[in-house]
Amino acid sequence: MELRLLHYFTAVCEHGSLHAAAAEVHVAQPSLSRQIRRLESDLGFTLFDRTPRGLVPTAAGRAFLPVARDLLTRAVQAEATSAAIARGWVPQLNLVAAPTTVADIIAPFIVRTGQDGTIGNVIEANPERVYPRLWAGDADFAVGTRIPPADLEYRVIGHAYLWAQVHPEHRFAGRESISMTELVTEPIIAMTPAHGVRQMFDTAVATAGLTYAAAVETESTATAQALAAAGRGVCVLSDDARYGLQSVPIRVRGQDLIITLFGVWGPLHYASAQIGDTLDELSEFIAELYPQVAGGLAVQL
Repeated sequence: MELRLLHYFTAVCEHGSLHAAAAEVHVAQPSLSRQIRRLESDLGFTLFDRTPRGLVPTAAGRAFLPVARDLLTRAVQAEATSAAIARGWVPQLNLVAAPTTVADIIAPFIVRTGQDGTIGNVIEANPERVYPRLWAGDADFAVGTRIPPADLEYRVIGHAYLWAQVHPEHRFAGRESISMTELVTEPIIAMTPAHGVRQMFDTAVATAGLTYAAAVETESTATAQALAAAGRGVCVLSDDARYGLQSVPIRVRGQDLIITLFGVWGPLHYASAQIGDTLDELSEFIAELYPQVAGGLAVQL
């Protein structure tokens, strides 16, 4: 099916006559009539009733009109996108990241960049699935919290905290940091063992030569925060605080626990330069979000 014929069809529908449509598409009227009949033959149904008043779309023609318009619009978009790809630039980039990263960093970054932002869609994936989704071609680049495999290009774009989040009247509220030694004496509201944050915290506790027993385990970060806000203990998360909680960095051997954020992309991606520019902007934004993070003890999520 030729796009040219679809263009002729939509022109006749819009103008209501062969004469006006022919002038619009710069084709002689007899030729336009033949092209419409050719399209009808290709489709296998009649598009117009020929009446003394001109061409009137049939029920089939009316049903096909939005399809034809959609195909023409997509063709224009494909042309523009292919030209952009040839220049090594695309109007919108797709990103894959973990849900917490999306909620706390990527979504606010999209708001900040406004109408001119280059991120057009975001795929959420568990931390261990972020890079496989990138390799599968589901996204143009990724923001991950695990060290990327050697066959991907990457750069460190920032750091975020692993927080202890407490009720505003808790004895840790307002502190610049909490030592792991102090923290493990509190009732700890922890994520379930399969959760990346829990694994990170357990590793940090072991690194400090300590042990603990979780007072509560939950699969929901929102529930963990709600329980802490209810005064039932201290929750350990990388999420931004909610419900009036205060977030305090956790210190192990004199260093705050931090999460390294990696910007990752395929080495042969045609828009590598554009991805790099976007990561530069994102890195500056992360530095604004977490200005105190420096020289901490990095742990993987």
